[in-house]
Amino acid sequence: MTSPGRGALHALRAFLLAGAVVGLSLVSHVLAGGAHPGAVPLVVLTALTVVALRPLARRELAMPALLGSLGAGQVVLHVAFERCAVLAAGPGQAHHQDALPTPGMVVAHATATLAIAVVLRHGEALLWRLWAWLTGRGVPGQPRVVVAIAPPPRAELPEARPMFVDPLVRERAPPLAA
Repeated sequence: MTSPGRGALHALRAFLLAGAVVGLSLVSHVLAGGAHPGAVPLVVLTALTVVALRPLARRELAMPALLGSLGAGQVVLHVAFERCAVLAAGPGQAHHQDALPTPGMVVAHATATLAIAVVLRHGEALLWRLWAWLTGRGVPGQPRVVVAIAPPPRAELPEARPMFVDPLVRERAPPLAA
């Protein structure tokens, strides 16, 4: 079994992480009042995000890496969503192209980023522990030898005795009655 950082599982993890980044950005962007960018730009942005996050998915993702990738994705995708909305609006329609994000938009993005980072971190820990358990590598709680079993001590054999009693020896008889 290959590591979650290699092969098809690595590509799946990169795709799922990119889906979480783009989905998180889109949902928090629309809920905070932003415009939907459209289906084609969303597919293109997802593919670009997969390519950008693929090197990050080679190892187990720690919380700082998750927060950094999700936060950077929020900022970059927010700008991309706004630009796509401007392009979709057409030249005759007015749009707040250079407007700064509202405080509600910032709070929505930050809250969603933190929540998704916590969920993804627990998923990452579960995946890597499951892989370690299935492959038997570095399993926490693996049984260890507490008492070493020593070989039995070598006992000396008792001295050999003759099997037959010499008939001339009389000291071994019961005492005579007096």
